Amino acid sequence: MLLKVYTTESIGAPRNHIAICIETAPDEDAGWLYHVTGTILNGMEYTPRETPNPAHLPEYVPSSIKQIATIEEDNLDKFVKEVCLAVPPPRAQVTLRGTRLYPGTPLYRCGDWLKDVQEMAFQKGIFNSP
Repeated sequence: MLLKVYTTESIGAPRNHIAICIETAPDEDAGWLYHVTGTILNGMEYTPRETPNPAHLPEYVPSSIKQIATIEEDNLDKFVKEVCLAVPPPRAQVTLRGTRLYPGTPLYRCGDWLKDVQEMAFQKGIFNSP
């Protein structure tokens, strides 16, 4: 079965959080959220979870759901193992004082991780254009 792949945003401070949502249960208006959580102070972790349609969540940013791809249901495991787990989540990058731990390296946030995951999924042929 062909599943729809979206990006979605939730309200965050100081920046909104972005994640990939794959509609794995269209009849139930539900799916899985693939994202990293944490901060650039403490580092982030890959934390996928089941989710209702993100538009029904209180933290949803209106009009932020955008279809970016489709995926064959048989490729979900491959997506997790060969893409999500292959792209390291952002590490700790600043101190409590705001000093950069790696001054010559640009900050790498959840949106950057998501962009790398998305690009790799297309390169490996796991994601297809919608």
